[in-house]
Amino acid sequence: MKKRVSLEDVSRKLDAILAVQKKLAVRERSLEKKEHELEVEEKEELFGLSELKKMEQEIESELGPHPLVKVTLRDVAKGMVGAFIGVVAHFTFFYGIEVAEWLSFTRASLLYPLSFAIGGIFMYATGFRKVRDARVLRFLPVRLIMLYVVALLMAALVLLFFSPEFGHDWFTSYKQLATVTLIAVIGACTADLIGKE
Repeated sequence: MKKRVSLEDVSRKLDAILAVQKKLAVRERSLEKKEHELEVEEKEELFGLSELKKMEQEIESELGPHPLVKVTLRDVAKGMVGAFIGVVAHFTFFYGIEVAEWLSFTRASLLYPLSFAIGGIFMYATGFRKVRDARVLRFLPVRLIMLYVVALLMAALVLLFFSPEFGHDWFTSYKQLATVTLIAVIGACTADLIGKE
């Protein structure tokens, strides 16, 4: 025989089911709220990560190769302008031509390595001294040689332009170039260091 269930029992069971459903609905809303908060936090973290990536890329681009480790056309141009200004300023080439008349060939020959050495000392003392990176310091001779060659060329061009007899007699031209090279090297090294960090 089947047991009869009273309406009160059914009503109590329905009330119990409704109470459990309300609790479940409250928990579901609470979980949805927490899920939404987690989604917001996740989006914020993703945004933060993308910002960090951007900053990392900016830092990498700023840290790129040290400006003293490569020789660019701009560096050559700056060296040429500096050497030109050094030689032409106050008509230095004119005094170089005068000094070359009483300078011996041996002394003129000593001026070439002396100019190179002074250029190296000047560059180290004013630009490379603060550099701690050994890779950059090893590049100093390369940079110095480039500037020395540029200074020699500019000194020769200025002498050729302002002194019509330059180049006619090799011995005299050699001495004249030696006397003007020192100031050309200093001008080229000075111009090269402008704008370097």
